[in-house]
Amino acid sequence: MKRCILFALALLPAVTVTAEPEATMSFQGYSGLINTPTAKLFDEGTFYLQYGNQVETRDGYRNGDNYNFGIGLWEYVEVSGRLAEYKDPNGGSSPTDLSANIKLAMPFIPKDWFSLAFGIQDVGGAANFFDAQYVVASKTIFDDVNVSLGLGKSDSNQGRLDGVFAGIAWQPYEWVKLSAEYDAADTQLGLHISSPKSWLSSGMQLTTDLLVSSSNEALKDDFYYGLGLTIPLDLNATDHSSPYHEQNSNLVHTQAYSSSEGVEPDVVERSATAERLRVLELLAKEGFAAIEIAEADYNTVYVELENHVYNRNQIDGLGVVLGILSKHIQHNYSHFKLVLKEREIPILVVRGSLAEYDAFLTDNQPLKLDISTDTFGVQRINTSADLQDANSSWLKPRFTFWPGIVSRIGTEFGVFDASLALISHLEVPLWPGAAITAQHTKQVAETSNFEEGEVFSDYKQTTGLNEYSFHQTFSLPYSIKNMAFVGRYRDTYNYLANEVRWQSFAGSHKVNLLTARYENQITPEREHYDGCNILFLRCWKKAEPQQRDVIVAKYRYYNAHFNASAEIQLGQYWQQDKGVVVKLERMFGDVTLNLTYKDTKVDNEEANQFIGLGFSIPLTPRKDYNNRYFQVRGKPKWQYSVNTLVGKSHNNLTPGSGDSTQLFYNLDSTFYNNNRLSSEYIYENSPRLRQAYYQAR
Repeated sequence: MKRCILFALALLPAVTVTAEPEATMSFQGYSGLINTPTAKLFDEGTFYLQYGNQVETRDGYRNGDNYNFGIGLWEYVEVSGRLAEYKDPNGGSSPTDLSANIKLAMPFIPKDWFSLAFGIQDVGGAANFFDAQYVVASKTIFDDVNVSLGLGKSDSNQGRLDGVFAGIAWQPYEWVKLSAEYDAADTQLGLHISSPKSWLSSGMQLTTDLLVSSSNEALKDDFYYGLGLTIPLDLNATDHSSPYHEQNSNLVHTQAYSSSEGVEPDVVERSATAERLRVLELLAKEGFAAIEIAEADYNTVYVELENHVYNRNQIDGLGVVLGILSKHIQHNYSHFKLVLKEREIPILVVRGSLAEYDAFLTDNQPLKLDISTDTFGVQRINTSADLQDANSSWLKPRFTFWPGIVSRIGTEFGVFDASLALISHLEVPLWPGAAITAQHTKQVAETSNFEEGEVFSDYKQTTGLNEYSFHQTFSLPYSIKNMAFVGRYRDTYNYLANEVRWQSFAGSHKVNLLTARYENQITPEREHYDGCNILFLRCWKKAEPQQRDVIVAKYRYYNAHFNASAEIQLGQYWQQDKGVVVKLERMFGDVTLNLTYKDTKVDNEEANQFIGLGFSIPLTPRKDYNNRYFQVRGKPKWQYSVNTLVGKSHNNLTPGSGDSTQLFYNLDSTFYNNNRLSSEYIYENSPRLRQAYYQAR
């Protein structure tokens, strides 16, 4: 087989299409060649996934299951993870290991000089086989050849990265790359093949990696390969350079709306009342709720509304509203004032010139808006005409569905265990700021370790109504919102809670404070450890507290230039553990990647530290289903993460820490677009306003 591969390479045409070698995933999970890293990092905003059959143990390389995933967070930051299962050749139980890697490239080095990167494999891990630190430099020569030279220190028994290592990659075509390396102990030759980007939608690619030959005796025994998929995360990326298309789209939409109303564009009545009524009808047709339109003054049209149709990202709804105003208010007003509401509570005020916004839409001119979240007392101010309203939102139920997954990955009991359920959430608005909510869980499937009596049975999801609450939200001065809520939590706990939130004028800074008390209505039975004499006190597990107090303070900083946020949490959590949680989140359109660090402890017990890598994706279309009587949608930000214990001499299963008990219905998600409602975020993502008006409807 390997000889056939080498023979096929020899038949490559003499005339080649040269391409600078791209970053690809190595068998170790980080960007590199076969087993060595390079200074070229994963592409920013691209997710890399690979299954391979090469695993490394203390006894050497062997055939096993290897799951690698990685992401280019920024141009100079890469993170990756690896889940390895070591198949027992004698048929016994197969241990697993979950590890994390990070690689940082040095900025400010001219690209025509060389690239330099530093990396750590298995960050902070314990009981691992992959621990290594390295520095590596790379340079592209002859347009399609990249050479690397590095120095590492490793715990590998095979000597991998323990000393000087080097590699060379030749990429004659965009879809094929040939690599050779010396990993400080062994020499390997590998082949990487990827599908053309035009084959799959949104720039996704299928990849194959083959180990052609190796000087390591263990790697000569089997055929080693990797199968992968690369996915650009911003699947709704906007095209900044197509004003011609936008102008034509604008013409199409204008004609479509005019025709649907039975009126030709050149004979539309030009009175102020007619223009307001026309905009009211268009907004109602789009599905916006609680619409109110009036005249603020003789130059300014005034609009209030709620957006419950563009739930994936409220910026889409904002783009549609502003586009309709600028295209259909053309004769009687020069400016607009728009108030976005939620449950009749104002959350965002947008002011601007209709002509300037139309120039932004049509001619790619800079966005010029006055955006504020300090909305206290802004409703119905200085209106000189009677309000006209449409699409009442009172008592209209909204249903949200999403998959619930409780999982255990890379434990001492297996590679992957999960309990899968369908979560149904009902929300009914009552009066300004008030709503009742309920959440039902339908257990769908589970792996054997989650079945009754098995090791994870205490954490399985069960069918039933497990949460219901009443919420009342108030708007206060200086961009402060307060939500008080009471109800039932996690099946058996009655609770009373309050959340207060403040956001700075531009949205860079945000503070939340959650305080809650939970009281279990059922006295839990005290359990004992299996195989332990029940007469001994130490054989009985610690009793669950009947009452739990949670108080969590959060501070979040958002940086528009990096389109990322950093958050720190301090407080006492659900397990009554106290400590800190730090979270770094990077946004790629509606997809986010996050890194977390947790350090908490229960009084008189040992502290636990975790690092985690997670993501969130929208599980709903850009425009949700909505009719006069009810609405159905998916979850706008569905989250999943994997965590690994650090700072210990073991990787044993350790129950969760840092659980803030945040509900699905909260200030950040319900009122502030999952922390994406601010002038800084809107300006950073301003092309999406244009795209939403022309493409998302």
